[in-house]
Amino acid sequence: MGRRSTGVSSLFRRPLLYLLALALLAGGVQYFRTPPATAAMPALAVTEQVGTAPTLPWPAQGAAALYLEDGSKLGSSGGGSPVPMASTAKIMTALLVLEDHPLALNTPGPVVTVTRADVATYSAERNQGESVVPVATGEQLTEYQLLQGLLLPSASNFADMLANWDAGGVPEFVGRMNTRAAALGMSATHYADVSGFSPQSVSIPADLISLARTAMRVPVFAQIVAQSQATLPVAGVVRNLDTMLGHSGVVGIKTGHTDQAGGCFVFASDVAIEGQVVRIYGAVVGQPNALAGAFSATTALLQSIAPVLQRRPVVQKGDLVATYRTAWDESGRIIASDSGGTWVLLNGAVITRRITVMSLPASLPAGSPVGTLTVTAPDHQAEIPLITAEPIVGPDLGWRLTRGF
Repeated sequence: MGRRSTGVSSLFRRPLLYLLALALLAGGVQYFRTPPATAAMPALAVTEQVGTAPTLPWPAQGAAALYLEDGSKLGSSGGGSPVPMASTAKIMTALLVLEDHPLALNTPGPVVTVTRADVATYSAERNQGESVVPVATGEQLTEYQLLQGLLLPSASNFADMLANWDAGGVPEFVGRMNTRAAALGMSATHYADVSGFSPQSVSIPADLISLARTAMRVPVFAQIVAQSQATLPVAGVVRNLDTMLGHSGVVGIKTGHTDQAGGCFVFASDVAIEGQVVRIYGAVVGQPNALAGAFSATTALLQSIAPVLQRRPVVQKGDLVATYRTAWDESGRIIASDSGGTWVLLNGAVITRRITVMSLPASLPAGSPVGTLTVTAPDHQAEIPLITAEPIVGPDLGWRLTRGF
């Protein structure tokens, strides 16, 4: 009887053991299956328009352009063909001299003695109707004074003296002006002389602004063009032809006028945008009524531009960029790890955002890099690293064993 009972018990025990083994095997396979990756869902608008595009009072004649200090374009008018630039050419003359003979602020620099040839040049250019400053043989002018005479009363004869002193001759210096223009990407600019009196010295507003931004990064240049007057040994007090200094935020930089060029003005202006000072560069060329016309066009543009500019942060550090929810119902946030700075944008500009996030694994610590937010606007682009705000803990035992059922 005992042996028969044992046999029956064994008969039933084996299938149970097999079933238990199969269950354990299935549970193990189920447990160790890799959990599915998780996709992120964007939480930011793909595009956004900043305000309504304005209509700026561009001059009816000639050409003009406005740029921000960072090089982003605010707008332009007129054709793209090069036109005579008049004395705005002297910006390049001054820049080359200061690059070859740097000056510390408030230092006079080397002394140049005026020759009989320099006096003859003064007389000849005066008779041609050029803008000149009187000089006398034997007069001694420092580099700083020569630059003041060049940039404030716009003395063409000072441009010649500087070219001869720097390069040994005017033609040699003009060649270097064109080489420097090419290096700055001023592809529409050509210099035929050092003063801009020649109508063959031509440019466009965008090129002149590129040059102005470069020159204003030289402290001595910026200091001189911000002066209303200077005193020279023979000429005495000379005044800056830029009578817009101190008006509409203007801090410089160079006027120009000839019959062929009309009124020209390349300027830098510091304007307040939402409580922060922003520098705007501009150029107007080919204006009627000489400098008065150039100043009138400039004033209209500057008075209109500030109200239609906005300061916009690219994104705030910690801002929500995307969210996720795992298959096991664990949710979390993906945030910006940096601010990306602040942009100044013209109303009407469109901001575009592209979120690139990797497939999220089953577990990940908080603060882990997971992707990039790419933000673009006209002449702007930023890439902001993205991180997880909370850890991804991963699925628990119950979910691992029961998923799929």
